[in-house]
Amino acid sequence: MRNFVIRASLAASVIVLVAAPAFSASDRCSERAITCYEKVRTPAVYATKTRQVIVRPGWREVVTTPPVVKQVTVPVVMRPGRWRTVAAPPVYATKFERVLVKAETKRVEFIPPVTRRVEQTIVVSPGGVAWERTRELSGRERLCKVRTPPVTKTIARDVVVSPARRIIYVSPAVYGIAPRPVLIKPATATRVYERPVHGLINRSIVVRPATAEVVDHPPVVAAHRERVLLREGRDVWVNSRSRPEAD
Repeated sequence: MRNFVIRASLAASVIVLVAAPAFSASDRCSERAITCYEKVRTPAVYATKTRQVIVRPGWREVVTTPPVVKQVTVPVVMRPGRWRTVAAPPVYATKFERVLVKAETKRVEFIPPVTRRVEQTIVVSPGGVAWERTRELSGRERLCKVRTPPVTKTIARDVVVSPARRIIYVSPAVYGIAPRPVLIKPATATRVYERPVHGLINRSIVVRPATAEVVDHPPVVAAHRERVLLREGRDVWVNSRSRPEAD
């Protein structure tokens, strides 16, 4: 039963077995152990790899050749012939005339009415006959017809002494003497022909135009050697001692 448990534990852990190195007397397993394993670290595996690297990339250069220019003298028209209009301004004279400086104006003034406060007595109730009931100390009641005096009231009201009115003030128009230009001779226009003006100028003539040539420079490539990691170091289980199972 004990051997079965040990075998199942080793299979579940996916143990990698490698050749066992030499062990000292202190590394031996106990006499009661059937199989012993020890965890060791394997070194990383490196290799040297050669690859091409670009030291300087390729580039394109445009080589230009300037144009060949020649200076020549050519006749040109500095100013073409043209018709020009010569205008004569009109002739005016001054005439004095009577003009309106300020127009007639009207101003209206409003005078409010004049009132006076008066008092007046008016009859509110003319009076008449009314029945009056009285009671004596003995408890006897008496009903008598009596006369009632008239009721008056004094009121105040405004009486117009002078009515409202409007007064119109008229300012007459003002006239003056002002100068006015008068046309004596209208403007005139005369057409005059001006001959063309010639001259000489220096002009640049291209004998040979500019050219451009594209030159391709290839890239510079060199071999670069570098150390690369093929496999990292890892932990493995190494069988340190094995003996047959006891019956």
